[in-house]
Amino acid sequence: MKYTALAMSLLLCSGFSFAKKSDVPAGPFQMGTALKQVASIPMTTAEISAFMPEKNVLFVVGGENVLEIVNLADPANPKKVSEVKLPGGASSVTVHGDLVAVSLLNNPEWKKGHVQVMRYNKKLEVLGLHELCYMPDMITFTPDGTNLLVACEGSPDETFTEDPEGGIGVLSITAPANAADLAKAWRKPQKTVVGFNELDSLKLMAKGVRKTGVKSFVQSLEPEYITVDGDSKTAWISLQENNALVKFDVEAKKILDVFPLGSVDHSVSGAGLDIKKDKAIEIKNYPLRGLRQPDGITSFSVNGTTFVVTANEGAPVNDYKAWTDVTTPMMLSQQGVLDPEVFTASVLDDLKNVTVSSLERCDAAPDKTANGKCPYMYSFGSRSISIFDGATGHLMWDSGDVFEQTMAKVAPDYFNWNSKKGKVKMDARSEDKGCEPENVTTGVVGEKRYVFAGLERSSAVAVFDITGVENGNAPKIVDFYLNPKDRGPEGILFIPAEKSPNGESLLIVGYEYSKTLAVYTVK
Repeated sequence: MKYTALAMSLLLCSGFSFAKKSDVPAGPFQMGTALKQVASIPMTTAEISAFMPEKNVLFVVGGENVLEIVNLADPANPKKVSEVKLPGGASSVTVHGDLVAVSLLNNPEWKKGHVQVMRYNKKLEVLGLHELCYMPDMITFTPDGTNLLVACEGSPDETFTEDPEGGIGVLSITAPANAADLAKAWRKPQKTVVGFNELDSLKLMAKGVRKTGVKSFVQSLEPEYITVDGDSKTAWISLQENNALVKFDVEAKKILDVFPLGSVDHSVSGAGLDIKKDKAIEIKNYPLRGLRQPDGITSFSVNGTTFVVTANEGAPVNDYKAWTDVTTPMMLSQQGVLDPEVFTASVLDDLKNVTVSSLERCDAAPDKTANGKCPYMYSFGSRSISIFDGATGHLMWDSGDVFEQTMAKVAPDYFNWNSKKGKVKMDARSEDKGCEPENVTTGVVGEKRYVFAGLERSSAVAVFDITGVENGNAPKIVDFYLNPKDRGPEGILFIPAEKSPNGESLLIVGYEYSKTLAVYTVK
């Protein structure tokens, strides 16, 4: 006892101190040198941003009836210059030349929403307001500027009384002879909404495309996010709740294919996870398969092949009074569908607070074990990002448990914390989708091709070097940045050096929870 007291006294005298449980480092935390934060400014809404290089301005939206304009002429000193009122809650924004377009939700959201097209020259001129589809979410111009693509989510109301069909909205124009006539052409675009009625629902469900809700298969499909290849010919759209990816012919306005995105096997090495909220870091393997269910997606092309990158957030359908696809391990055990040799009392105790899917039939061929029971359960989200071949839907790579392993080393006090609430409680999200990869983008810096991933609940930005992935080179995490003052990365935008105001590659991140817009240089 005396020896312990003496040792403690010596340690304190030598400058060593023992922190209280509530005393945690304030950050920022970083493992590499690719990112350097040069600015962070407060915003009214800070989610999705689009950059107009000709004017050096950013346009920012975030669910409110406003569009914010930020002068980015000096990336280290961005300045909000104006806030423009909009006739609806803006879910997304996109830019082409001097044109700006926003997708606008109705009230209630299940009613048809609009797309507003504008022209910017110091002030915004409205070219047109177009009613288009149900619950317009992500919007993007094709690179050639002749099409606006909209992910029409078509989510139901709480009771599923109203469950409109989702689809792919297209506003299109004929390419004008000169750029000066582009704005004129966008005053009266052609409107099309491509639905899913032509799809073979039974075939797609057999392949692994999920049907949710109480209405038809078509009504259950909910487009979330869009990416377009560089030649403006093909787009890919994530169906988050359905765990699938649509391949779309832009010119023909036709769905080419639907790829189920599968799951990550958390029972294998390199794909573990911390599944217990016990204030400890324990990344282990469990008999779980994490449904990818991506939110944000992006794409890049190499030698004529396009690859799609997915941020595998996960999306249980549990916001409705009438229906849910969520169940618990204990309920499945009580129903007798779990293999008792796999799901022992100890394993079930570890998994007791995890939400798992009630839709996937793991006790049916080819998954069931010899005794006809489930050897695993399906959880929501895979806590990873993935790369797929855009032509075939073939999985090229998945990051596995890299995010949790990196957080454990770089910022253990913030491991799987819930940044939405702003309170530093490590391990708070381990039982519920962990860090939640929200969005991804890619960019080339020098001879390196990077993927940037925003982790919503952990509020970190991860950087992967994916150079040569098309040749079988394994991507490698090269940076991981977390500043607890900026919370909830939602939109993530790469600005290449040749379009940047200062000649340096930039990353713009909109943080939904803290309502801050952060600017990073990228090396």
